[in-house]
Amino acid sequence: MPDARGSSEEGRTPGLRPRRLVDETKETDRERDRGGLPALKARCAALARSAWRAVRPNRRRATGYIALCSVSALVGTSIVVGSGKAGAVPDLADIGAWLTSSRTGEAAHANGLTGDVDGKVKLPGMGDHPVSISQDGKTVLVLDEKTGKLVRIDPSQLTVEQSSRYGTGLQLVSGGKYAYLVDPVKARVQRIDPVRTTPIGNPVDLGAGPLGKAVADPKGTLWVPVPGKGTVVPFPHGKKAPGIKVASRSSKPATLVMTLADGRPVVTDTKGGTVTLLKRTGRGMRFKLPDNISKAPAGSVLVPAATAGDVVPVLAKKSGRMALVNTRTGSLTTAFVGSSAHEYGTPQVLGSKVYVPDESNGTLKVYDTEAAAITKPVKVTGKPGKLSLFVRDGLLWVNDADNATAVVINSSGHVNRVHKYDTDVPSGRKPKENDRPGDDGSRDPAPGPDAPNPLPEGPKGPGRDDTPSGPDAPADKPGRSDKPLPAPKKPKPSKPDENEPPEPQPPGVPQAESGSGVIRVSFAPSSGVKPTGYKLKGAPAGAEVKPGRVGPGGPFTFEVRGGSCDQQYSFTVEAEFSDGQKTESGRSGPARPCVAPGQPQNVKPSFPQGGKGINLTWQAPANAGNGTTYTVSGAGNPVTTKAAHAELRNLRNFQTYTITIAAKNAAGSGGSVVEQVNLSNTKTIRVADNVDDGDDVGVRSQPSTTAGTRRGAIPAGQTPELKVICQTKGTMETHDTYKWKSDIWDRIEWEGGTAYISDLWVGTRNHKEGKYSPEVWQCD
Repeated sequence: MPDARGSSEEGRTPGLRPRRLVDETKETDRERDRGGLPALKARCAALARSAWRAVRPNRRRATGYIALCSVSALVGTSIVVGSGKAGAVPDLADIGAWLTSSRTGEAAHANGLTGDVDGKVKLPGMGDHPVSISQDGKTVLVLDEKTGKLVRIDPSQLTVEQSSRYGTGLQLVSGGKYAYLVDPVKARVQRIDPVRTTPIGNPVDLGAGPLGKAVADPKGTLWVPVPGKGTVVPFPHGKKAPGIKVASRSSKPATLVMTLADGRPVVTDTKGGTVTLLKRTGRGMRFKLPDNISKAPAGSVLVPAATAGDVVPVLAKKSGRMALVNTRTGSLTTAFVGSSAHEYGTPQVLGSKVYVPDESNGTLKVYDTEAAAITKPVKVTGKPGKLSLFVRDGLLWVNDADNATAVVINSSGHVNRVHKYDTDVPSGRKPKENDRPGDDGSRDPAPGPDAPNPLPEGPKGPGRDDTPSGPDAPADKPGRSDKPLPAPKKPKPSKPDENEPPEPQPPGVPQAESGSGVIRVSFAPSSGVKPTGYKLKGAPAGAEVKPGRVGPGGPFTFEVRGGSCDQQYSFTVEAEFSDGQKTESGRSGPARPCVAPGQPQNVKPSFPQGGKGINLTWQAPANAGNGTTYTVSGAGNPVTTKAAHAELRNLRNFQTYTITIAAKNAAGSGGSVVEQVNLSNTKTIRVADNVDDGDDVGVRSQPSTTAGTRRGAIPAGQTPELKVICQTKGTMETHDTYKWKSDIWDRIEWEGGTAYISDLWVGTRNHKEGKYSPEVWQCD
């Protein structure tokens, strides 16, 4: 049985359409698209054919006749009820998503495997208003950003149920069974009931606005960035927890962007140039962004609110430089999607491809990390407009709320178009309700060879800045336009000069991927004339480059081993041709021959003679190279070392210290390991020289026979084991048998507390000499 969550290269594959009848003939499909009487006739004919198959002569005629009567009743019911879809019982696909249409004031639900709209909901009073929809929790909520009206969609009835009115300028966030409204200006968080849409409790004031955009993880924990404080505040189980420091204080507040990477919270400090994993208890791994991202102009770095996997794309939209941060392995890949006067939107990752919306012409630029090149773009609307990208159920959804068309793309790159303005779908609208006209909603064939106005790949071939031109170029003036785009002008054919050889083309801009002790450089080969080979330029002195030369057939990858983790390196690829000509690619983004180290392992504490210090050793973390340093904090002043051990001194004995060991290098900092170390040295020692003379050995509350009280006694002649904590000075005592003298007393564990006994009757090394014994620490 096919997996219901699979994908089909052909679009509509039987077995991949949840809750749908998928074994209909092509003839039935064509008849179903016709409305009115022809559709009714087709339906009746299909039912009749089913009836005949049930009653054709066989040995079970009685069963056949019963089936005939049942089908006849069904046909009759169809004739009476009719075949219209408006008001029909909805049958929404399990794998699907809700897409808003501001012009019609509707939310349409589309099947993710086919692109078909299988349900619609009218959003009352929200026509032409900007709205946000939250479908990551247990319910579907819609917020009118202009009026502050919040409604809940009932998918079973395709109607709007509960609604509440809040203020304007709010952000709607939900996850798991929790939902929130965040006021970024007033720096307040209001938890709401996702079913009733009513507030729960009082709003929580975070004290420093404006806030960044918040996210809620699958467990419902809200993560709110507070740039003014350089912190992210979590709300586990709907309740505020202490903020987590992610950026240093400065005269200008940090720019913090939250992302859920495979459900894990990640914060990008675009100003500080870091990407940090978060835990409810604090910070996890931290990765440093390359200089061409961290030094980009303020407000020009784009990061998505959620990604389906571990990779977080960070795009500097002005330069077209992009960093792909793998939050699981720590590797960082730098790529170039092309600089352009067009307006790039927030990128999204699906599989090996990165999709970058070009909002000046309604297309997606597609960067293939496996090919290290720009591939054929995807036409979404073909018109200027804001494109919203999100991944759900392993599918990429792209929507323009002001346009009739959206698209859904599977992991292999196959595109299905979604026609949001379709009217022949189930809805909860009342009959004869007039819809506000929007775009014409005409169906376009799926993008590909049959798509209208195909987008050119660019004259320079793959790997170049192939920004679409012609019919899909941006309008001369910014803003939205509904006017049809002009037909493409056919270039006049020119006669090629057969005597002039074609011009050699350079390779694509290289893609650099950092690794532990290595940088992998991939590139797209030259188009047109085939080179005789390729060489890498830009490797640091003394580095080993493998292979030294890439042949014309590839594989188009170099490995560079060597260099310093503290330095960033950029590369170009030079193509060599048979006639001696050479062409050089553009320069790659900077990369380091290292990745952020992981968490130190197997921490083992020990103590120096007499205590008052801790000696720590640990195992170097994964990916630790020569540039890795360790910071040990939590016990006195922090200690920084390059070795996998540290000595902490000037501490107090008999205290418990919480020690944190963090590894870092120029690529970032690894996850910290926390150890609880009890600075004590309790020894198990037997009572000694307790002569059976009828006199017991007293146990005192203080190291004295003249002060304090008697806590107990050890009977004469017995030598039990004692837990000796430490030694201290007290009153001078004399052994009643051997006449030894000593003012040393031992603090011991006694009946759930502590007490003191003269060292004369404890088997320490120097108990006969009246001196401290080295195996037992002195009490502070």
